[in-house]
Amino acid sequence: MIPVNIKVLGISMTPVKGGNCDTMVQQALNTAGQVPGVETEFITLADKKIAMCRHCQWCIENRSPCKIEDDAHMVFDKMIASDGMILGAPVWNVGAAPLMHILISRWRYHQFFTYNFRNKVSGLLSVGFLGMGMERALEDLEVVGRGAGFVVARGWVVASTAAFGQRPAYLEHGVLDDKSGMARVHQVAVKVVEITRMIRYARDAGVTLPQEYTTTFRGTRVKEKDKMVFVDGVWREKEEE
Repeated sequence: MIPVNIKVLGISMTPVKGGNCDTMVQQALNTAGQVPGVETEFITLADKKIAMCRHCQWCIENRSPCKIEDDAHMVFDKMIASDGMILGAPVWNVGAAPLMHILISRWRYHQFFTYNFRNKVSGLLSVGFLGMGMERALEDLEVVGRGAGFVVARGWVVASTAAFGQRPAYLEHGVLDDKSGMARVHQVAVKVVEITRMIRYARDAGVTLPQEYTTTFRGTRVKEKDKMVFVDGVWREKEEE
């Protein structure tokens, strides 16, 4: 077998450091890291300072990353440097915790003016207490996964005895005691590694599509700034003189 080295980044989008969401994502990375040639890295948003987008349009007008100086830039840099990602978020109410939405509110520059997330593979994971809202949380995470490239697998875990059809109470070891849920977590990790390796091999072998087919997530091609003009909040091509 030809060795293909890839990097898989795990992001736990939770405000609870060391909790069930962190454990879930770390378990997925442990599975991914067992495959030869796979490097893994873990990030939790629990100890990061990430502000919500102010929609000031500075990033659009200047075609530059957000001017707010915080940890969002570091997270995006690590996402860009990875070959594949495992994204996890806990269920709050009936959707993903707000940290996920706050983070992606800040990536407009990357989405509109770069190819930084093209063909990035993502696996999605959610964790809940009652087992309700899991599907909606995964749908929320689809925004990140599809915005980065595409989603190849999804999984979910319950952190309470609800996983066994009992009156909900916290499991002794949290998500680790939901055996069927952890099996799904491992399957997501394996699928992310498998598809990521295929894409990396194809890119290294030069069998990807020609440059003219490259577009941003919005389906547009990035053009040099000096060939564009900013009119009424939108970048447009300069008219030929």
